[in-house]
Amino acid sequence: MDQALLSVISPPKLEKPAANSKSLRMPSNLPAFQVLCDFDGTITRTDVTDAILEAFALPAFREWQCRWERGEITSRECLSRQVELIQADQSTLMRFAAALPIDEGIVTLQQRCAQHGIPLIIVSDGIDRLIEAVLRRHGLSSIPIVSNRLVCDGNGSLSLSFPYASPDCLIGAGTCKCAVATFCGLSLKETIYIGDGRSDRCISTVAQKVYAKGGLREWCDLQGVACEPFETLTEVTERLFRKVSCFA
Repeated sequence: MDQALLSVISPPKLEKPAANSKSLRMPSNLPAFQVLCDFDGTITRTDVTDAILEAFALPAFREWQCRWERGEITSRECLSRQVELIQADQSTLMRFAAALPIDEGIVTLQQRCAQHGIPLIIVSDGIDRLIEAVLRRHGLSSIPIVSNRLVCDGNGSLSLSFPYASPDCLIGAGTCKCAVATFCGLSLKETIYIGDGRSDRCISTVAQKVYAKGGLREWCDLQGVACEPFETLTEVTERLFRKVSCFA
């Protein structure tokens, strides 16, 4: 496996320890590497958050999206504002999310990681309740999730909290994926990353190995960031475990 990295970025620290961080800590006999996987557009075939906004949010959510794409606001601020525009209750959102199609290769990836004692963690700048609904439907609830948290107040209004944010995050994400990688007990150089989008860029420059598709693959090609293209998680699983002996 190619060990060369474009650069070494000092990983940012999380703003505060997450409430459920204990469940993410790794055992003392650490495996050779960990697998971190994006969710929206990587495990699901469409971006769940975008689908929710299109179906249930007031049209003004698009204005916030445009501001984020122009670099005027961070993704954290963008998503916060957009969630406030959703006109549906939490149960409706979870049912909608659970019905969206997934890449069935995630099932095989989870099984193979479990067989080899390799940590598999979903790291997402999306929304925890939506991710949980999808995983539960497909019998994948055992996979740990690191993401933004959906909060519903007594009046049914929705908002987000960001337990995995970092003040030093280079892209202003709600979930700082670089910080999470080291927080789990292994270094970025021991991380296999799988992703497809903008929130995956920073970690892709420092992870040991990157599997990229969609917008992330295009960005890696333009920036000269080493990555292995893929279309399905079945492909990733086959390639990864064909080389698993390299990490032993």
